[in-house]
Amino acid sequence: MKKIYSILILTAAAALMCACNDGYLDKTPLDKLTEDAVFNSVGLAENHVNSMYSVLPDFLQEGNIGAITDEGYFRYGGTSTRYIAAGTMDPDNIVYMQEGGAAHNNRTTVLNIWNRAYKYVRDMNYFIDKVEEGSQMDEADKNRLLGEVYYLRAWTYTNMIERYAGVPLIKHTYKMSDEFGVKRNDFDYCVDEILKDLNKADSLLGPTNGQGRANRVVSKALRSRLTLIAASPLFNDPDNPTGGIFRGTYSKDKWTRAFNATKDAIEIAEQQGYRLADTYDEIWKDVNCPENIWCKFFTPLGYTVHKGQLLYPPEHYSGWSSLEPTQAMVSDYEMKNGKKWFEEGSGYDPKHPYANRDPRFYKTVAAPFYPFSYTKTDGSFNTVNLETYLLYEKKTIDDFVKSGTVTKMPDYTKKPLDLGEYPSTMFYKLHKWHDPNVQISEKETGSVLYPWIRLAELYLNYAEAAYMVGGKEDIAREYINKIRQRKDVMMPEINDTGTNLWDRIVNERRIELAFEAFRYFDVRRWKVADFYENVDLYGGFVMLLQGTAKTDTVYRMPRIYDAASPNNNYVFYNEGQTYDYTWLGKTYKIDYGDCAKGVMPSKKYFPEDGRNYLMPIPRPEITKSEGSIEQNPFYK
Repeated sequence: MKKIYSILILTAAAALMCACNDGYLDKTPLDKLTEDAVFNSVGLAENHVNSMYSVLPDFLQEGNIGAITDEGYFRYGGTSTRYIAAGTMDPDNIVYMQEGGAAHNNRTTVLNIWNRAYKYVRDMNYFIDKVEEGSQMDEADKNRLLGEVYYLRAWTYTNMIERYAGVPLIKHTYKMSDEFGVKRNDFDYCVDEILKDLNKADSLLGPTNGQGRANRVVSKALRSRLTLIAASPLFNDPDNPTGGIFRGTYSKDKWTRAFNATKDAIEIAEQQGYRLADTYDEIWKDVNCPENIWCKFFTPLGYTVHKGQLLYPPEHYSGWSSLEPTQAMVSDYEMKNGKKWFEEGSGYDPKHPYANRDPRFYKTVAAPFYPFSYTKTDGSFNTVNLETYLLYEKKTIDDFVKSGTVTKMPDYTKKPLDLGEYPSTMFYKLHKWHDPNVQISEKETGSVLYPWIRLAELYLNYAEAAYMVGGKEDIAREYINKIRQRKDVMMPEINDTGTNLWDRIVNERRIELAFEAFRYFDVRRWKVADFYENVDLYGGFVMLLQGTAKTDTVYRMPRIYDAASPNNNYVFYNEGQTYDYTWLGKTYKIDYGDCAKGVMPSKKYFPEDGRNYLMPIPRPEITKSEGSIEQNPFYK
């Protein structure tokens, strides 16, 4: 065991000070803040608590976590997303460059939060200890700020166990005389302790608070997410019922706990006036959106190159784009009649593959021939033009080679063409997070908020827990249909049962919560990432052919596998790109052979041993612990 030989420093605004016995040196310098001043002044204490809200960066980053999953792709993500998507993540390459590793400092995926989290936990513990020791703040202010910090500690540890499973659960401030040989706590213990923090937050917080601040509704909502995580197969596995660091002890009652926690959260949220927004895009455009329970709000000015409006614009900003939807993501949007494109009776037209889709598709994905508008400057900040762009690749008939009477597309699957000549690597752009009324500029963020928790997530949590508890499928259908009946969506209500209902739950989370950092964690907690993340990267491909004798638009889209592979005009077929996809009790062989591929230097791969279901703990942390911290399974 080793001693701690460093003194905790709260923040630069609350430095510890030494004092002499008498004379002028006894006086508090006017340009310094004493520890007592911070913990006894509501204004200073609140400023300190404000700093703790940044414990987790928002997910609107260059290396967006969605680019690791089957949602999207980031062509420049070599040190942030691509190596993880390729299954080569290890305890060394997740360490940031500023810490001596190889991971990009700014293009963060917000996955490796180990060091960051414990830095903030230290400050949270210190704040709780000092205020509970005897602050002179008004009781109401003291309780409110304590409640926020208890919540933020629960938020921090929830995000940690979701990534790493059991972690060292530290809830006190270490002193110089303490023995320090920290070990990871069992997963169930961590969950129980986080729930204690949420209970404490509930007792101290009111149902409302300032914009962006924690309140009792936010605390109840996090309890829903936490208990859902703890009940899911990754951490509550009937095939591995023995608990420990890496998972909890199996109990079906954990689903009942999640059901009850979510029911409670929905009730208090709706009592406080939260409801689904009338339009899907309100959740990222309207700072007063009635659906958003807890958000991070952005200031309009300042160098904010990492925010969504600039990073994910449908039209390249100076050639830059950091997250583009995949063909797999596009394919999972239902037709307006509620059927998938490959189902009989869907009405899917391969000549118009983006027509008649779920209305959320058009607000999430910018697809070829479907316009979007945005405001841009033409030399003056106050003078703007609205312009409409179409995303497609223009080629003439002379760009194609002819074989007999058939005009065939050349091989556009080669990496140089995919990465260099197309207006989009995936041939789609991200429309979500875009506000056409705000200009795209390096000096102004177009993003006004990032929703950490919204009511639709609680409805989906409730549907999932109701299904898993058993005997409550009616509740699951009811809450999925609430989301599908949003005023600007109005998708057909579902009436499925059994495993078909589970398919609906999985797909509804995929669509409703698209590009909100849920997909990465959902496919892991369900233990299905080994299927979805082993589907290689494919993009759509659209060609507009123009010539004196022929004008045609060619779509290279997925199709149902046909062993005969009819020799259609302009089709360049890649053999062997098929995947079995089960939907509503029937298995379809989906053929990606006509799609563009080869955009990633190494193939997407989720390791067979399942190591990537959990994050590796950074190697420097294992080394510094002198072996007291155990690494996650299969990482060397």
